[in-house]
Amino acid sequence: MIIFFLIVLIILIFFLQQWTLENGIDAVDGNYWPEENIVDPGEAFNLTVELKNLTRLPLYFLKVQYEGLDGKTSALSTWVKPLQKVQLRFSILANERGRYLLKRPTVACGDFLGLKETKKELEQYREVVVAPEPYSTQDVKQTLGKFLGDYSVRRFIHEDPILTVGFREYTGREPMKMISWKQSAQKQQLMVKEFDHTVEPVLSILVNIETDSDITKAEFEKCFSIARTVCANLEAKGISYDFYTNALMAGGTGTDYSVNEGIGSRHFLKILEFLGRSTYSASFSAEKLLEMADEHGGKERGKIIITPSTFPLTSIDGQFLILRSTQL
Repeated sequence: MIIFFLIVLIILIFFLQQWTLENGIDAVDGNYWPEENIVDPGEAFNLTVELKNLTRLPLYFLKVQYEGLDGKTSALSTWVKPLQKVQLRFSILANERGRYLLKRPTVACGDFLGLKETKKELEQYREVVVAPEPYSTQDVKQTLGKFLGDYSVRRFIHEDPILTVGFREYTGREPMKMISWKQSAQKQQLMVKEFDHTVEPVLSILVNIETDSDITKAEFEKCFSIARTVCANLEAKGISYDFYTNALMAGGTGTDYSVNEGIGSRHFLKILEFLGRSTYSASFSAEKLLEMADEHGGKERGKIIITPSTFPLTSIDGQFLILRSTQL
């Protein structure tokens, strides 16, 4: 009886050994993804690797190897019940701004006796974008604060000509263009438009990369950091804004260079993605960048222009502030 039991056990072990060697790695369905797609420099994030056993037999030994952005390889082991999933997490660190393609994890399946391994790489394509560091110097804060104050005051003095809220009698001090001839005819006296100057201001942020000077990598990086700080300040003050850049985007489609007007965490994260993907090459000129902002936001909208050196245009409509990285 014991001999029969041993024979059955040996046959079962042999069967499991052969099955694992031939089918073990094919029985594993794998996926992986970063738990955050946009991260800060020096901020660790988790890469999740999910493994699923597609069969009704347990997989007793699975090992996942992953090479991080720093070139160091780490490994985690597990086992999976029949038709079940497990998740393993690797801590990843990126120290510099940019767009990174993540290495594909390697999954190894060990045979039943632990003598051999079969391997395969997971097939998915994954990336992560590292945003620029903030550039929170006192000079930037003071210059930005003064511009925002002047912009709000001037909007109050020169009422917004788009937002008409009513009409009142002409006093003789208003310019002729404010007279509503239709209302004047109805009232049989001169009437002028009343405009709403209490609406919150909206700004356009422009990041220009075109330059005719030799600009160092550090100066370009400072541009992206200044842009992040400016947008973060507008978020903190509750000021809505849109965003434009002529920087060539790493991994981009070649058509997206702007973020529509808005405010909030999702809006800010989209801009951080643009700044993280930005390269040191200009896709088009500063003139076209300004035209794009004027077309979408209007020529009279206030503009904050971040540029590595001089902005190559002298004629800019409306109030504007130029922040040069070489002067900050």
